[in-house]
Amino acid sequence: MSTSNIAVYVDRFFDGLELETDRTGGTHFETYFRGRVADFLREETPDAASLVYRAFFEVYRISLPGRTDPFVSLVEQLREYENTAATLIDKQRDHFVHAVNVFLTGLSVYAESGRFRAAFDRAVPEKPYRKAYRTAREEFFFRWGVASLFHDMGYPVEIVGNQINRYIRMVADADGDEVKVRAEIRYRNFDELDHIKEVVPAAKFARAYRKAYPGDFERPEPVDPLSPLDLMAARIAHAHGTNLDATLKALNGAVETMAKNGFIDHGYYSALILLKWYGYLIQASGGAPERFYWPVVDSATAVLLHNYYKNVLQKAPFGLGPMRAKDDPVAFLLILCDELQEWNREARGILTRTFTLAESANVALGEGNLAVTYITREGLLPEGFCAEKADLFRRLLAIDEIFPAGVSVDNVSLASFRPWKERIGAVDPAKAFTAANPLYENVERLAIAIHARYNEKRLRDDPTARLAYPNFSDLPDDMKYSNFRQAKGIYERLASAGLTLREAGRPGAYRAIPAELVEILAEKEHVAWMEERIASGWTLGEKDVAAKKSPYLVPYAELSEKIKDYDRDAIRNIPELAAVIGMAVYDL
Repeated sequence: MSTSNIAVYVDRFFDGLELETDRTGGTHFETYFRGRVADFLREETPDAASLVYRAFFEVYRISLPGRTDPFVSLVEQLREYENTAATLIDKQRDHFVHAVNVFLTGLSVYAESGRFRAAFDRAVPEKPYRKAYRTAREEFFFRWGVASLFHDMGYPVEIVGNQINRYIRMVADADGDEVKVRAEIRYRNFDELDHIKEVVPAAKFARAYRKAYPGDFERPEPVDPLSPLDLMAARIAHAHGTNLDATLKALNGAVETMAKNGFIDHGYYSALILLKWYGYLIQASGGAPERFYWPVVDSATAVLLHNYYKNVLQKAPFGLGPMRAKDDPVAFLLILCDELQEWNREARGILTRTFTLAESANVALGEGNLAVTYITREGLLPEGFCAEKADLFRRLLAIDEIFPAGVSVDNVSLASFRPWKERIGAVDPAKAFTAANPLYENVERLAIAIHARYNEKRLRDDPTARLAYPNFSDLPDDMKYSNFRQAKGIYERLASAGLTLREAGRPGAYRAIPAELVEILAEKEHVAWMEERIASGWTLGEKDVAAKKSPYLVPYAELSEKIKDYDRDAIRNIPELAAVIGMAVYDL
C-alpha cells in the first residue's frame, strides 16, 4: 500500500512535464510513465518499482538492435541479489524500491520549490550544451531520473565486501580470540573498468566537450575523454572549484583508500558503471555525444558525490563546505532525497531486521519549507535520529538557500497514540475490516495525514509561510484530539451515507465523494466540530483562541460560503486521505 503522501506533489510535477518524443513522434510516453508511477505509489512493491525502472529506460532507450537494454538487466540483477544476499550481512536495507522513492521525492521537491527550480535553471543546461531538451521540465527529468534510479546500482560490490568480512570474522572468532580480520578488495587491471570503449574516434566523439573546456586538454596530463574517473574529476573541479590534479589523484586512488580504510563506496562503482556503459552505447547507437558529456556525466558525478562529498570532499585536502544547489543541483538533490527517504525500506541484514524502521512518512513541502514525519508502528527510531538527520542536511547542504523557513524532521509511533483510543471512543470490532489494519491504527494514521494535508494546503495558499506545527507531534493535545475526531468522523460520516473505507485495490472504489452527498456530510462534519469545541469549553463570540471563543459555533446554514468550504473540503478530501493509508471508499 502507499506509504507516503507525496503523490499529490508528483502529480503536480507531471502536470508540467512535456516529453520531446511525445511532441515530435506522436507517442504518449508521459501518460504511460505517469501511470506506472501512480501504480507504484499505490503499492510501493518491488514489482511496481520494476515497472517504473523499465518505463524510464523505455522512454530514454539506449540499446543496440536485438539486445536487451543493459540498464534494465542490471537493475533486475540488483533486485535479485538483494533478495538472496542478506544471510551474510549485518546491516542492509532495500535499495531497489528505495531508489524509486528517491526519484519521486526529487520530482516533488522540483515541483514545489521555485528556489530549487531557479538553481537548476541557472546551472543547467550549460551554455555549450546544444542538445538540451527544450520541452518543459524534461532536461531535469532526464538528468534526475538517470542519477536517482541508478545511484545504488553498484551496491552488489559493497554487499560482496560486507559478506566476505562477516564470514571471515565469524571463522576467525570461532576460537574465542576475537581476532580482527578484514578483507581488502583490489583489482589487477582496474583500468579496464575505468575505460570507455572507443567506437567513434575519441577526438571526434569528444569534439564539443574539448571545445567547451579547452583547459582540461591543455595540461601536461590532459583529461582522457574516455575515462569515467577523469570526466568526473573534471566535472567536480568545474562545479565545486577543487584543484583538478588533487581531484584526479583522489579519484584514481579511491580503490586503494577504500581498501586501507575498510569500506566500499557503492556510489563510486555505480558512477563508473553508468559512464562506461552509457559511453559505449551512445557511440555504438549513433547518439549525440553532447547527451553523454553534459547530462550523463553530470548525473554520474551526482551518483559519485552522494557519498563521496561527505566522505572525501568535505575533508582534507579539499575541505569543502555545505554544497550549494546552484553549483551542483542534481548532486544536491540526490544527497537530500537519499537521506530523506527512510520509509518503507525493507530490512534485509541480520542486525537490521531487529531495528525499528519507518513504516511510512508524511512530507510537507512548500516554497521555503520542508517537514517530514517518519511513522513507526512499534517504538521510535533511535534516540537522536531526527536531530542528527536535520543536522546532517545542514552540514552537507546549504539547505537554507532552498528552504529558508526551515527543515523539520520528526518521528511518531502509532503505538504512542493508543491512549487516544479511549478518548475517541471504543472501536466496534465489526468495523475492523482487516486483521492487519485494525480500525484504531487507521484512525491514527488518518489523523496524521489530516495534519499533513492541512500543512500542504497552508503552503499552497502561502508558499512563504512558516508552519506553526510542521509535524503532528508538535500539536497541542487539543489540536491532536481535533484531528483524531475528524479521522474517526470519516468512518461515521461515510457510514451515514452507506459508504465505508476498505483496503484499496478492489473494484468499485469511489474516486470522489458523490457531489449530492458532499453538502449533507459537510453539515454533519460541522455539527461534530461544534460538539467537540463546546465539550472543550469553547463558546460563541469574536474569534479569540486564548479565550476559546469562535464566531462559527452556529448552525451550518448561518456560515458563510467560505467557512462552509472548510467542511466541504474535509469531505471531498476523504478519498485522497484514505489513499495515504492504502484504503479507498466503497459501498458499505
